[in-house]
Amino acid sequence: MPTSDENKRLHLKMIEDIISRMGSNSFLIKGWSLTAIGGLITLYVANVKQPWSYNLLLIALAICLMFWVSDAYYLKIERQYRQLYEQVRLKDEKDIDFSMRPPVLNERLICCMFRPIFLFSYFPILIVLLAILYIDKP
Repeated sequence: MPTSDENKRLHLKMIEDIISRMGSNSFLIKGWSLTAIGGLITLYVANVKQPWSYNLLLIALAICLMFWVSDAYYLKIERQYRQLYEQVRLKDEKDIDFSMRPPVLNERLICCMFRPIFLFSYFPILIVLLAILYIDKP
């Protein structure tokens, strides 16, 4: 039978695994977004004279926003689990109940979207796409 100190470590380890998974998801989303947006911009540049090429930029803009929101969602969940980790860390060993329900934070998704990491990754791409869309209006 594990000791209660071991119970606390096991619970913290389960929470750490979820936090790690959220970080991995965020990393994968950033990679896929750069790949998809870069591919669409490349396809646009290769077919700039085609009448449908402008639509590729609109699709790239939509994909940028979609990945930005998805990435912010995973960051929000990760922050909730970090808060749960902190709560469990401060608990007495006898109070460990293995609850994996993270606390509700008052941070909205839109606030997560404007964290510095997103402002340095998605915002420049969004500005460039909007500039190209404005310059190359049909």
